[in-house]
Amino acid sequence: MIDSPSYTVNGDGTVTDNGTGLVWQQAAQTTGYTQTAALTYCSTLSLGGYTDWRLPSAIELVSIVDPGASRPSINTTVFLSTPALPFWSSTTYDAPNDAYFVSFLDGSVQFTATFYTDNVRCVR
Repeated sequence: MIDSPSYTVNGDGTVTDNGTGLVWQQAAQTTGYTQTAALTYCSTLSLGGYTDWRLPSAIELVSIVDPGASRPSINTTVFLSTPALPFWSSTTYDAPNDAYFVSFLDGSVQFTATFYTDNVRCVR
């Protein structure tokens, strides 16, 4: 049996995943970012009193997918305003200039060219 994810909404724009210990940006950035711009955005983010934010790996991003939800496939009570769209990860693919993203339409993991624009949710 798999335990249901447990989150703490911290009240400062962040959410703690009680299972992984990761702290997430609660509201997603839904302005389109290239993967390079997403990496920069997260590394310069100041939120909840922290400045050590980063773009999550594909595995980390998948950890907040809610397999029982769709369109979007995430807990929308905890993770506010998450569109059912792709979100960049920091994980690169074997081909040059490709990286993985997680689609919160259905929770799938795919890859694409890093010059395309996708959404961003940072982690620390």
